[in-house]
Amino acid sequence: MATMHKGTLFTATATLLLMAALPQSARAGERGKFEGHSVLVVTKFNEFKAPEGHPYKAALSGEVDGLLFHNGGGTKLDKMLDRAHYIVQFVGDAGTGTSYCMKTFTTSEGYKLFARCDGKNNDKGATGTVTILGGTGPFTGIKGKGKFNFVSVTDRVAWDDIEWEWETP
Repeated sequence: MATMHKGTLFTATATLLLMAALPQSARAGERGKFEGHSVLVVTKFNEFKAPEGHPYKAALSGEVDGLLFHNGGGTKLDKMLDRAHYIVQFVGDAGTGTSYCMKTFTTSEGYKLFARCDGKNNDKGATGTVTILGGTGPFTGIKGKGKFNFVSVTDRVAWDDIEWEWETP
């Protein structure tokens, strides 16, 4: 019968206890599909009108701020984003109708999830893709891709439906 060294037994036991204590969302190779709805308020907006005759009309930039509400996806990681603080910083081109943005979601525990978006303007707002870029804590190394639908309700209030599939390394 083989004997196990006390140090090896301690290390193995500590590793198993640590793995059991980790939230399901922090385990390697996990996948999920997040679905959410947000309410946002415009906090900053700039418009730079192009000189007369320029085909691009105007360049836009701004920031919206609000809350994200989880409405789909069953993992702990998905549910952590319920009522997350949500900031979108954007730049756009009124002539081509395209936009780019940085999305930051901050959970009640203080963890951050970062994403970018690429959009196309429409008569109600914009639609496009979301790319998950990683984050802090349980979001470290996360990657994913999905879509968004941003709707301007007034010149100061908007909502954003977003969904993406994600996976941890």
